[in-house]
Amino acid sequence: MRYILDDIKLDLISGLIFKNGKKITIRAKTLLVLKFLIENKHQIVSKKALLAQVWSDVVVQEQVLVQSIKEIRDLLGADVIKTYPRQGYQWTAQLQKTRSNFPAFFKLKWPVVLLMTLCLLLSLYIITNETPNKSKALSIAILPINNEMPDLIHDWVPLQGMDYLNQNITSKTTLNVINNYDLLDAIGNSNDFSNQKVEDKIHLIRRNTGAELIVSTRLMGYPHDFQLHYIIYSSHNVERGVEFADSVNETFDKLTKQIALRYSQFDAQAKLSYTSDFSNEAFVSGIEHYLQREYEKAKPFFSTALSSNPNLLAARRYLAASYANTGDLKKGERLLKSNILFAQNKGDSREEIRDNLMIGYLLINWRNENTDEQKNLKKAKHYIENARRLAEHHQDKLFIAYTHHELGKIYRLNKQYVQAIKFLNSALDYHQSFEGSYGQTTALIELALVSHELNDEKSSEDYFSQAMDIAIANGVATNKVWILLAQANIKRGLNQNLQVNHLIVQAMSIAQAANSEHLIYRVKAWSDHNPLYEVN
Repeated sequence: MRYILDDIKLDLISGLIFKNGKKITIRAKTLLVLKFLIENKHQIVSKKALLAQVWSDVVVQEQVLVQSIKEIRDLLGADVIKTYPRQGYQWTAQLQKTRSNFPAFFKLKWPVVLLMTLCLLLSLYIITNETPNKSKALSIAILPINNEMPDLIHDWVPLQGMDYLNQNITSKTTLNVINNYDLLDAIGNSNDFSNQKVEDKIHLIRRNTGAELIVSTRLMGYPHDFQLHYIIYSSHNVERGVEFADSVNETFDKLTKQIALRYSQFDAQAKLSYTSDFSNEAFVSGIEHYLQREYEKAKPFFSTALSSNPNLLAARRYLAASYANTGDLKKGERLLKSNILFAQNKGDSREEIRDNLMIGYLLINWRNENTDEQKNLKKAKHYIENARRLAEHHQDKLFIAYTHHELGKIYRLNKQYVQAIKFLNSALDYHQSFEGSYGQTTALIELALVSHELNDEKSSEDYFSQAMDIAIANGVATNKVWILLAQANIKRGLNQNLQVNHLIVQAMSIAQAANSEHLIYRVKAWSDHNPLYEVN
């Protein structure tokens, strides 16, 4: 089945599209959706029928079908498929059937063949020598970065980050970037812009600036371990994704590359074939549920992302965390062990370190009355030592610090205080060399607990005081809450209930002021004597 749609050639046998001089491969499942819609173009095809036809062998979310429809529209145009709310989809574009002309070609006389060949060569010469920038470049607007870092040292990000992205995209792509002044003027001239719906904001910016692409971003994570979540709005679709990096500017560089590869008209684009970003879309949806502590809802999205791209290691790690946070520690551990093998095959040392460290973290902190604590601590030490050796081999100082802290905690729980103090002080030394001193908090809390267990209450209070000073100086609500809960834990053990209540009121006030579901949950969990830990 071969068709022509305007200037696009569509081969449903080989699963290829020929568009703008490029050969594009259609993803297998998307090809099946396309065939089924064309075959049934005279009727509305229900979502249930499409899912049964294309995904009969697996259980999937409806989102997989939505993504395939999106891919077809991206490739062939927004109007080729009509959506009927609560009913389904219908193919609406006019297709012209075509057949190969090679047999007729070979029946022609040789002078005609020669003339056709000369014409073809002349056409190719004209095309290859044509100025590549004749096609109109898309215009793009970068919104101010939504800064969700848990500190004050990244307050520069919203506007300076937007400016960095603008300069990056201007210098590295052929896109027309709407300048900061025009964009901020468009936003500033709107009454109550911040309280408008997202759709209204996008419409307003597109109307006032003429931008064909609008990019919204939010920065999350911790120093040296950043996440940049992004949404790209075009006239007929929305694309989402997330980039991970050690520095803020590196996340911006990665986003610039994604935008360039997807939308820019520079020469390297011709070498690329269409690649579905469905796994990234599903992954981002999973993260959104995860951040709202909706772990059961997050699981199918992470699973779907992995079924589309088994090498999306972060999705498997988040899936493992979702299982752990809903009480299935064994399933979480199995997924992380599997991820270690994937990371080794890919040569991704940072992911291998993360997974070993996370297994250790789960074994240390997920305990109940049936847990053999000494066995778990021994097993945890094995994985954290693996992470430490890898981090030291690759000189990954951030994760050296993390592993030293966790080893310090293990030695404290085993009452081996000399070794505990050694590793915790080492973790402090590493964190002091990083931008943002609040990474020291966890080591300082552990040192305070060691001092308390050694009956040195003055040193314990000094460590807590030092940790709180750092948390206040950096404006980090998470660390303030953890310090107060650790102090409340000590007071609870001493039956000093008035002081316990005072500390918990402080902790809840900070959590509510930060509007953090995770922190509010943790304070309530502590008060109710429920398990405190979640993988955040």
